[in-house]
Amino acid sequence: MEKNILHEVAQYAEEVLGSESFRYTCAVVANCKMLALELEMQANEGEPVPDLAALTIAAYLHDISTVTHGFHDHQYASAEMAAAYLRARHVPEQCIELVKQAILTHTIVATSDEERARLPIEGRILYDADKLGRLSGLAVVTSLIEFGMRHSHRVVTGDALAALLRHIEERFIDLYQSLNTAPAREMARDKFDRTLAFLDGVIEHLSDATPV
Repeated sequence: MEKNILHEVAQYAEEVLGSESFRYTCAVVANCKMLALELEMQANEGEPVPDLAALTIAAYLHDISTVTHGFHDHQYASAEMAAAYLRARHVPEQCIELVKQAILTHTIVATSDEERARLPIEGRILYDADKLGRLSGLAVVTSLIEFGMRHSHRVVTGDALAALLRHIEERFIDLYQSLNTAPAREMARDKFDRTLAFLDGVIEHLSDATPV
């Protein structure tokens, strides 16, 4: 594979996604590289290790269809767009297939070790890298902003806000527990613990009679 293909892929992703979405994509790429390195260092003999080139390309391209198709089932359109782009640049078919499978599986929530084992290692890493950014206090703020925009004319009581925060907390816990790899859970643990403590503190002090 040509050395400059990663640079070309990054440029293509930025052109398609725009600068704001591309910044998030770059964070996913960085998380993928860190997780891949940790897993490779920890791997026992016979355990799969990720193809870093294919993983990096998949990380850059995993959301490229969302601009025109939205996020619903975006993995299918993104995988096809990625494959077409890479074939036009004569990337080896073996790499293209790894990229496609990583993108296609990066939204799958595995509920058991057996299910995880059936997923490609690149897809498992990409899932974790994509979710790490959502395991922070910023994700809570984003959820509250989205709620406020949807219900801009509604008076929200402290009781209603506490119920919303409990729902966010449950989703937050489910997301953390869905992470595939030990390095991802380790990377997320500090932010996860601090965010849960924050949510618990706010919920505890909310009053039924407090309008917001």
